[in-house]
Amino acid sequence: MMKIFYRKYLLLFLTLSILLFTGCAREEKVGKIPPRKTIGVSFARMNDTTSSFIREAMEDLTERDNIELILLDAEENEIKEKENLEKLLEAKADVIIIQPVKSKNKEIEGVLKKIKEKNIPLVAMDRILEDTKLDAYVTSNNFRAGVEQAKYLTQQIEEQGQVLILKGDREDNVALEISAGNLEILRKNQKIDIVNDEWHQNWSAEMAEETVRRTLEKHPDLKGILANNDAMTMAAIKVLKEKKLTDKIITVGADASKEACLAIARGEHDADVDKMPYVLGMVSFKVASSLAREEPWEYDREIKNGEYDVRVKVTPIMLIDKYNLITIRDRWPELNQYIKTVK
Repeated sequence: MMKIFYRKYLLLFLTLSILLFTGCAREEKVGKIPPRKTIGVSFARMNDTTSSFIREAMEDLTERDNIELILLDAEENEIKEKENLEKLLEAKADVIIIQPVKSKNKEIEGVLKKIKEKNIPLVAMDRILEDTKLDAYVTSNNFRAGVEQAKYLTQQIEEQGQVLILKGDREDNVALEISAGNLEILRKNQKIDIVNDEWHQNWSAEMAEETVRRTLEKHPDLKGILANNDAMTMAAIKVLKEKKLTDKIITVGADASKEACLAIARGEHDADVDKMPYVLGMVSFKVASSLAREEPWEYDREIKNGEYDVRVKVTPIMLIDKYNLITIRDRWPELNQYIKTVK
């Protein structure tokens, strides 16, 4: 079922690939197999929900693009991440994709220098690497995710009331971008009072739970909670369920995890942002494949990650609530017990 859902994205992606890759000569050479290339990927954590879909997308494209994939798991460990990059160097990968454990990691500075000395293209995926020369950065539209979260919340609370923002790690650009999107909308409305907006090191759900408890003690009339990811979302929902406040406080999360989507289906949670990890995996793979073959690819903008200019490709997001939850049922078949009919 999961594959059926994502095949729709795959077909759409392939149809619109000319928008991403201006060099389409390879597509015109019907019947010719592109030369074999190796793409090495170091995941921050390979077996979490998001990465499993990214990995599946990449594996689905390997045969078509004649790519050998080397997939390694850093297990959210900076030393392990360094070892992974060294293994990919030894394996002579043509391109390396890194989903960084952290945006700033001094442990890997030496191996990153070796990668550039060997002229191996380096692609950051999901999170950016700061102060690092990158050939590409592929990311979900995190700022837009924050904007959509805040727009939904302001509508639901009729543009007035007290709001809590659960931010991720302050050293993670994803948390910075989502939070910036939140503030872009909330600060425009003078009747919305942001009573607390706290950072949570390592995106700690435990810390987020404590933040929610403290905020409710000081602000019992809280109207809404925005969370940078679903681990913190679920921590907030846990507290609200205990206090029987799920029907009084609007919650909006990010990631569209199974737990968050089931919470929407049960009426315990209001909305979540789907970052479409399968699409993120496809686009990351295609960018890396183009770089391996020295083919042009179309980027959306350039940003600075310190002293370097980095070309960025942004992938789409979608807000999920009870009205369009059906669109994600094939990813999470457990939703079928709540969704009775399909129109």
